[in-house]
Amino acid sequence: MGNAEFADIFGAGGAVSKAIKGFEPRAQQARMAEAVAYAVGEGEHLVVEAGTGVGKSLGYLIPAALWAARNQKKVVVATHTKALQAQLVKKDLLVVKAVLEEQGLPLSYFLLMGSSNYLCLSRLSRAAKQSPELFDDDGLAAALEQLQEWIQAAESGSRAELPFAVPHHLWAEVCRDSDLCLGKKCQHKAACFHRKDVLRAAKADIVVVNQHLFFAGMPLPAFNAVIFDEAHNLEEVAADFLGFSITDRKVKRFLDDIFAPKSNKGLVHRLAQPPANWVEDVKGAVSEIKHASKDFFWALTEKLALNAQPDKERARTRRVRETGIVPNLLQVPLLELSVLLSQAIPHSQNDMEEAEIKACLKRCLELAAQLNAFLDCKEPANAYWVEVKSGRKKEEISLNMSPVDVSEDLRKDLFGRNYPVVLTSATLAVDGSFKMLKSRIGLDQSGELLLDSPFDYTKQAGLLIPEDMPDPAEAAAYEAAVIEACVKVCGAVEGGIFLLFTSWQSLTRASRALNGRVSGRPIFTQGDDLPAKLITDFKHAGNGVLLATDTFWQGVDVPGQALACVVIARLPFTSPDTPLEETREEWMAAQGKNFFVDYTLPKAVVKFRQGVGRLIRTKKDFGAIVILDPRVQTKRYGGKFLRSIPRCARLTDFKSLKTFFARRPGEAAPR
Repeated sequence: MGNAEFADIFGAGGAVSKAIKGFEPRAQQARMAEAVAYAVGEGEHLVVEAGTGVGKSLGYLIPAALWAARNQKKVVVATHTKALQAQLVKKDLLVVKAVLEEQGLPLSYFLLMGSSNYLCLSRLSRAAKQSPELFDDDGLAAALEQLQEWIQAAESGSRAELPFAVPHHLWAEVCRDSDLCLGKKCQHKAACFHRKDVLRAAKADIVVVNQHLFFAGMPLPAFNAVIFDEAHNLEEVAADFLGFSITDRKVKRFLDDIFAPKSNKGLVHRLAQPPANWVEDVKGAVSEIKHASKDFFWALTEKLALNAQPDKERARTRRVRETGIVPNLLQVPLLELSVLLSQAIPHSQNDMEEAEIKACLKRCLELAAQLNAFLDCKEPANAYWVEVKSGRKKEEISLNMSPVDVSEDLRKDLFGRNYPVVLTSATLAVDGSFKMLKSRIGLDQSGELLLDSPFDYTKQAGLLIPEDMPDPAEAAAYEAAVIEACVKVCGAVEGGIFLLFTSWQSLTRASRALNGRVSGRPIFTQGDDLPAKLITDFKHAGNGVLLATDTFWQGVDVPGQALACVVIARLPFTSPDTPLEETREEWMAAQGKNFFVDYTLPKAVVKFRQGVGRLIRTKKDFGAIVILDPRVQTKRYGGKFLRSIPRCARLTDFKSLKTFFARRPGEAAPR
């Protein structure tokens, strides 16, 4: 595949323009395709930043698909969000298929989901037989009957395809669980939905998966190359996979699955012929663990002074630094329970009983191992902390471990394999360099390509940095000024507005203030509804104001005047005083690195770019970016943020912001 081939495919009158009505050729897209084709063909790693509007999905899918089809290879595409997965499968890969068909090449592709997304016929059958033992809610029993009727004609067995809602507790009892899968022994194996999809994926040229599932070791077919889209999330996803969290509720749920005293249900009553005295012994062990768990978590919170009056707006956290901070009261009773579970295995009457017992045993041993690892607290490259969250009914206590560096794991287990890895996103570089990204994820050797957006930001976007904003260090004055500025933005911009915050506390207080001062337009606040519902309603409103934090800084696509302005309330630095960041700072200092320069600042710049990137999504979009944090101009590092985004028309004040929209070239002023 040479340069000329991709110039033809992506050029005027080429295969892509025939497949997409109104397609506009972009030189950047063809260059990306050339780079991806070379990387997969030569077996080399590649990092590509493709600015908004480049069309990166087709930029990597077409060369990857051509390589796969011509060489009988398989490519895995791993995304971070379900929205992008849906876009690839329902839109982009249809175009790719048409492009390849023009060359007489067939293409097959498939979206493979995590196993818990699939209904398990074996577990459904067991649930129907043991409904009284599993459910004491008539509503769950009725929903179970609905599932049994639906499954007669279902094609996918996917929860997403269900025409009715299934309560979470019911789905947990009937979905596929890899620990409970009977495999070849299952009497339903021929009809198994998950097995069918794994077989379909094995035959496909391109398999689309979720990044979390890629690392979790889902049953992927053998592949020859992997492409990570939304790759700016790669480090965080890997850290999630390598860490763990144990909550007091998680311990209770595990014990209730074995025996729940209130409902008198659980594994102990589902076994047909348990060993003599086994049921009472297990009930005693469960009771002992419950008491030990209560004492253990109380001792932990007492030792760390986390039993203070709860702040309803904030979780309380304490870092753990010392080995054996409290006695492991759960170690002995968990060991005793594991022995009892082991004793029951030879007495199982069928394969499903045996699988259930083994699954509970695995959970028991995993819980014991994680508790030991947490209390040992030995690894300097791991952060350990306890968190107390205030819930609606009661508090939840969690023990957490997360690595502060995943580079060695990824260097060995991802980039050290015998297949090429392509990383792409609209935001990977800082000051035009991939150095920070590559060092954080352990990528030593790779090709690099940095592609600007084809959009004309000087004509399509304005940038306002209001004068006289207080420094964020003056917390009260700064927050008041931010609210005043947001009110002024709402008065100057008639289209939709994103107000992006970096903390829930600031977001909540701003929402209360704006609801009393902004009228004539709907105000949406993250947390009031599901994110997808909020975005749908925001788009429909056309002039809505959405106050949001973390989730909405990335992966949200609202073209047109439904989103005319993005306001960055504060530069998105991670909080430096969290247990995770404190540990990371110490670890980096021990490595001779500067925590702020080498990690905090570059990470904030990437997230800042993500937030700004919500604004201009098409060549017809027109809008403004408002940055309320004066540090982009008053601090030496501020230039890194401003240099990281496209050059926009500079606006001087809120009056010029209003004029900017009124004077949009070629269009009437907004209504």
